Amino acid sequence: MSRPRSAHVNISESETRKLRRQLESEINWLHRQMDEMYGTGSELDLSLMQTYREMIFSRRALLGRIPR
Repeated sequence: MSRPRSAHVNISESETRKLRRQLESEINWLHRQMDEMYGTGSELDLSLMQTYREMIFSRRALLGRIPR
């Protein structure tokens, strides 16, 4: 039985910081999009709202795996 491999990538500290900032920026943008959807007063697009939630979730999960 083979063991699962862990992919280790050697990335510089500056690249790690850049990636963290990019993910944080995307999460903020997605939150703003969701806020705008709530603020329009029209019927919510539940499918799009769920997509935004999943995108935020996946970016947060990736952030949690990136060293600080």
